[in-house]
Amino acid sequence: MDESDCGVAALAMILKNYGSRYSIARLRNLAKTDKEGTTALGLVKTAQKLDFEIQAIQADMSLFKEKDIPYPFIAHVVKNGTLEHYYVVLGCTRDQIIIADPDPSVKVIKMSNKRFTSEWTGVALFFAPTSQYRPKKVDKKESLFSFVPILFKQERLVINIILAAILITIISILGSYFLQTVIDTYIPNNMNNTLGIISLGLIVLYIFQSIFTYARDFLLAVLGQRLAIDIILGYIKHIFELPMEFFATRKTGEIVSRFNDANKIIDALASTIISIFLDVGIVIIMGTVLVIQNSTLFFITLISLPVYVIIIWIFAKPFEKLNQKEMESGSVLNSSIIEDIHGIETIKALTSENQRYAKIDSEFVDYLKKSLNYLKTDTLQQAIKLFLQLILSVIVLWVGAIMVTKNQLSVGQLMTYNALLTYFINPLQNIINLQSKLQSAKVANNRLNEVYLVDSEFSENRTISNDAQLSGDIKLENVDYSYGYGDNVLNKINLSIRAGEKLTIVGMSGSGKSTLVKLLVDFFKPNVGKIYINENDLQTVDKHVLRQFVNYIPQSPYVFSGTILENLTLGNRKDVTNKDIVEACRIAMIDKDIERMPLQFETVLDENGNTLSGGQKQRITIARALLSPAKVLIFDESTSGLDSITENRIMNELMKLRNLTVIFIAHRLSIAKKTDDIVVLDKGSIVEKGTHIELVNKKGYYYNLLNN
Repeated sequence: MDESDCGVAALAMILKNYGSRYSIARLRNLAKTDKEGTTALGLVKTAQKLDFEIQAIQADMSLFKEKDIPYPFIAHVVKNGTLEHYYVVLGCTRDQIIIADPDPSVKVIKMSNKRFTSEWTGVALFFAPTSQYRPKKVDKKESLFSFVPILFKQERLVINIILAAILITIISILGSYFLQTVIDTYIPNNMNNTLGIISLGLIVLYIFQSIFTYARDFLLAVLGQRLAIDIILGYIKHIFELPMEFFATRKTGEIVSRFNDANKIIDALASTIISIFLDVGIVIIMGTVLVIQNSTLFFITLISLPVYVIIIWIFAKPFEKLNQKEMESGSVLNSSIIEDIHGIETIKALTSENQRYAKIDSEFVDYLKKSLNYLKTDTLQQAIKLFLQLILSVIVLWVGAIMVTKNQLSVGQLMTYNALLTYFINPLQNIINLQSKLQSAKVANNRLNEVYLVDSEFSENRTISNDAQLSGDIKLENVDYSYGYGDNVLNKINLSIRAGEKLTIVGMSGSGKSTLVKLLVDFFKPNVGKIYINENDLQTVDKHVLRQFVNYIPQSPYVFSGTILENLTLGNRKDVTNKDIVEACRIAMIDKDIERMPLQFETVLDENGNTLSGGQKQRITIARALLSPAKVLIFDESTSGLDSITENRIMNELMKLRNLTVIFIAHRLSIAKKTDDIVVLDKGSIVEKGTHIELVNKKGYYYNLLNN
């Protein structure tokens, strides 16, 4: 689904070879894939969990001279000299290697030995199922049919659209027969009065046809919006429920690009409704009318249908390939634009506007090329279809004219047949054109599925669902944690935090301080060991309840667009009063700043509070934390943007909050001096613990930090 999936996609192919089917989403989770992709170790560990034996080797091209190579195997390569990638090697010939590229735009190809040698790093992973292995098919992907229940929810709307379209078609048929009567009857017999009456009646019908056309198109727009509510809002809701690991391992652009995918599904669904319930019906009705009109001409019309089918079949594969490329290129471009907008201050500070623009320029050109390739192919298909339609019209008129000369058909009947033919061909083409839309929707649905297959972090039913059960000490017992399959960030952490205690965690950058406190709010799960809160295992506590009880305030304060009051009361406890808000702002030393603002608490902030200083944003997030229902507050460098005087005053106020447990992560040791206890981390391990005076007297690691 994106370029970081190549490792797990290769593994999925190996598993499929042995009869198992796993989703990319599940394999990403097992292999601990991150934004950089999947390590070979991650693939090995995942395969072992799925009952495979793995042999990892470093080899050269002489490997392919061996007679008993167990195909397929995975080869690690550097593609195009820049992209770390994986191929599944299916076999070899004398001068070629047969590979399956996880990139869906490449698939299975034969690659020359020379090219393979230039790309291959020599790393190869061989797989063999153990005696315990049993084929499994899990995470069945939902097809587009899974959206059918959403359509049935809009039953009345769909019926009204179909009814309006049928009335439009009936009026069009009547108009065509009016042409036949004019040519064959009214003109030869000089029936001027009748002609006038019929014409006026037809004008009235055309007025109604215009009204029905407006109603149909308007109702289609309403249907599109109703589908958007179910599909797009459903996607957003699912995104909000995903665990932190999901966001830590995917680019923002990859997540956002799925909204465009959802729109393609909505377009395909709306088109499918019209085609299945309406166009098919109209084709049957018009086919019957055309047979009655003239069976010979209708037989000629039917001969063209296999040609249409052949055109669809020829273009099916290219459409799928081009669609995938366009979507992937669009998501890469989205990621870069979002990244550069967020980092615009750094870009300007480094005067690197031209460098960053050049990167986006090349990605945009790549996207335009792929988009143009898709449009070029689509336009070519449409042109061929139009040519076929024009040829059909010529042949019908040709044969019809011969029949007129032989008195087998009147001129009016021929003209009417030709007019009715349009109402037969157009819905038929709509049905045929569904192919490209449904292919786009299929690719888009696969991309959405890879997100939906990531389980909500709230799906697990946990027994502790009352915050009253959490009031007590926090304990960590032999806790280890690592990101992915890398080295441990935390090692054998044993720590007890008393209820109401004020604790500071100190240590050099990269010592694991932030990781440690993120475990307390269950953003990440320990690899080894247990965390207890009031003697309850953290993994048994409902995450909503836990995060209302333990509030984590991150290093980078985030203020949302909206008023200051809306930001302060985000996630607040139910009984918050104006007096509480004022008091929280006083403790956080932001009250005077708010008073000086034009609308005070109703002052509107833009995205991420860009009109505020870093220190003001930090103080707003401190006040917001104080208004939350939390009994444990974790401040992760939350005063780093403040001057020492303001920081000192806020610290003094926080120390007075006896009913709260407060954990500080700090580089400034002036904070540590004020707290009840200090925990010193070094390289993921607790090296010292005690009060400021005890640790200074000990003259160990903390003492050195203090003096340096």
